[in-house]
Amino acid sequence: MQINERVTLLNHAPVNKNGRYVLYWMQLFKRADHNHALNYAVELANEQGLPLVVYEGLKYYYPWANDRLHTYLQRQPDDPRDTVARLAREAAALVTDDFPCFIVPEHNQIIANRVEIPVFAVDANGIIPLSCFVKEEFAARTIRPKINRLLPDYVNFTPDPELRFAKPDLELNCPEETVFDDANISSLVAACAIDHSVPPSPLYHGGTTNGRKRLRHFTENLLSGYHETRNEPSVDGSSRLSPYLHFGFLAPQEIYEAVQAAAAPPEAKAAFIEEAIVRRELSYNMTRFNPHYDSLAALPNWAWKTMREHAADPRQVYSVEQIERAQTHDEMWNATQRELVHTGLLHNYVRMLWGKKIMEWRPAYEASFDLMVHLNNKYALDGRNPNSYTGILWCFGKHDRAWGPHRPVFGTLRYMSSVNMARKINAKKYIAWTEAISQQFPV
Repeated sequence: MQINERVTLLNHAPVNKNGRYVLYWMQLFKRADHNHALNYAVELANEQGLPLVVYEGLKYYYPWANDRLHTYLQRQPDDPRDTVARLAREAAALVTDDFPCFIVPEHNQIIANRVEIPVFAVDANGIIPLSCFVKEEFAARTIRPKINRLLPDYVNFTPDPELRFAKPDLELNCPEETVFDDANISSLVAACAIDHSVPPSPLYHGGTTNGRKRLRHFTENLLSGYHETRNEPSVDGSSRLSPYLHFGFLAPQEIYEAVQAAAAPPEAKAAFIEEAIVRRELSYNMTRFNPHYDSLAALPNWAWKTMREHAADPRQVYSVEQIERAQTHDEMWNATQRELVHTGLLHNYVRMLWGKKIMEWRPAYEASFDLMVHLNNKYALDGRNPNSYTGILWCFGKHDRAWGPHRPVFGTLRYMSSVNMARKINAKKYIAWTEAISQQFPV
């Protein structure tokens, strides 16, 4: 049941009148301000005259759990469902994050069915609430005017409320609590039963402090030329903020405010807002309203038609291992895979070439899609996100249109080649950089 534009009640349980606190289960929005979910929990606690307990746990058996993700998150191994259910027994109500994909919707439904208190899921994903749209949008051109019309009503963030009934000495039934700092993160991660073959990113480090440091660097040094440098992967010319957005270390409102306040030309700001708001919120819209967001079933009919027509086209097939290890004949593509594997992030401009070539090198479209999802979710810090699923589906025609002429394997899907990509960027410099980074930080 929709309570307001951002809040959904997931069950029909009554408030626990004997509850000792309100519980906020922080899953994705890992920040203390500009957080609609935390703010709603504070307001609910104030309304009930109770303190607020914020719980964050990280399960260690989720798909693609590895050292890279756990180090970036800087959290201990835990099973959030059991701990949340136990903490909920003494809570008046439970507030959690409303995230439209990966494991979060399932988590929310499980806990809503399990506890005997009301569970509120709060949307703090984007500037525009997901509930402002009633269906899946066809493409950027259909959602853009709606976002531009709504944006003035939502860009001004309401001041964070103050908790009136703080009780720092509140005793909790939570033996899982772990004290950690920079010195013991590696040992905590090593103790987790996860994939230890993917090391921490040598370039990108998690947390709101690091996110704000990167945001300042972007707005002060890079934004003024963003419209000219964002498509050049051999230089530091894009924001590289997507991991901080995915894990909720930064709010889109905070980024928007910093960009608008920066000394940069209007065309640079407009180019960034197109990517950070229009394109990003299009992807969240897709995962919210399309139940097939993680499969080729999400594609439009024209894309399916051309794939059926070209399903039997000859392909140069590489094994999964050859692709994962960047062992193809295509050095331009190998560079993209090296960047992904060895840094934990893939430059957005070459990301689509990365996907388009995999489509050519696997025996079927479904196998190509599955491998893209696997590699992206395994290595990318911004994987498992609506942007990830939408970007991969775009390679197969999602949010796009038919292009001529018909080509082998692609049909009328948009075609991309490494030769053309190499003409548009400083390919020699990019390839050399990824070779150096792979040698310096082997996986």
